[in-house]
Amino acid sequence: MDTNVGPDEMLIHLGPQHVAQPGPFRLNVKVKGETVQDSEVEIGFIHKGIEKILESKTYLQGIPVVDRACYLAALSNEEAFVGSVEKLVGIEPTERSQYIRVIVEELSRIQSHLLGYAEYASFLGFVSMFMYPIAVREKVLELLEMTTGARITHSYLRFGGVRDDLPEGFEAKCKETFEYVRKGVEEWGELMKTDMIYRERTVGVGVLTPDIASDLGVSGPPLRATGVAFDIRKDDPYLVYDDFDFKVCTETAGDIDARIWVRIAEIYESMYIIEQALDQIPSGPLFPENLPYDRRSPVMRVPEGEVFHRVEDPRGEMGFYMVSDGSDKPYRVKIRGPVYPTMQALPPLIKGTQLADVVAIAGSMDACTSEADR
Repeated sequence: MDTNVGPDEMLIHLGPQHVAQPGPFRLNVKVKGETVQDSEVEIGFIHKGIEKILESKTYLQGIPVVDRACYLAALSNEEAFVGSVEKLVGIEPTERSQYIRVIVEELSRIQSHLLGYAEYASFLGFVSMFMYPIAVREKVLELLEMTTGARITHSYLRFGGVRDDLPEGFEAKCKETFEYVRKGVEEWGELMKTDMIYRERTVGVGVLTPDIASDLGVSGPPLRATGVAFDIRKDDPYLVYDDFDFKVCTETAGDIDARIWVRIAEIYESMYIIEQALDQIPSGPLFPENLPYDRRSPVMRVPEGEVFHRVEDPRGEMGFYMVSDGSDKPYRVKIRGPVYPTMQALPPLIKGTQLADVVAIAGSMDACTSEADR
């Protein structure tokens, strides 16, 4: 962006701390009157150093670290990390553990979308609306907590399996919770369809085209809202996603409204996947019998090699590139997360829009700054 401004232009810095940003980043916006002329995104205010931390930890010690790349996608992060190590070692998780992984990761997708919608509604001015999805999300977090022992950062997956089996009463609790979720989502959906102010602020605003999304590497709901039906669970299946009947949720408008509706549709689809998984889950062990490492030991030497493994996290394509030198720690780790490309889509999205719409557009992308700032 050219930072030179004319006599009738102004350069405004939104952030790095801003009430409508889910993490510190700065959006530099050049405006003429109330119209956005140009903008650029600045990240780098968190300095997590996740990748270098992983290179200093044993493989097992890395599991709780990847949880914190983005706590809303903790279990998907674990799947990408653990799956990479499993490919290097040559471990095939047991069928039962794969079903359990699908269940908890889809629950994680639901809670992430619920929080994303709650935050977005507050950015738009529906402050009281924040509380309704959050109340529903608490019920979903209770399901995760009774399974993993934690609400947000779980450290639940293990190489070849999962730490614990599903608890007693889990299926009944799921059924009860899903009824509560469906009722809540239907109520909000009716509000979105009928509220004139909401529709004026979202329909036709912040349109992302398929070409721009693809050029920038955007994935997940923002891409699917442009009509591109790309979902790693379908296009490059992992775990036992091939066993389930589910659709890739898409819209075609590419605007704020479309992005929100894709996420709401995915909440329903995730519940449907979990219901199928609970009906089909086989009995059996959580770990294969011929594990090439001692589960009681924190040290596991991984054969030399390199691998890239990707999963569909709540925000899109989450992939780990990992290099092993044969020791008990990864030699190199590089995370390809979905959020950095999503944040790079903001400048073309907000160009030509009103300054008052910038926060609404940015909120609808559901970015997690801490995941991009690794």
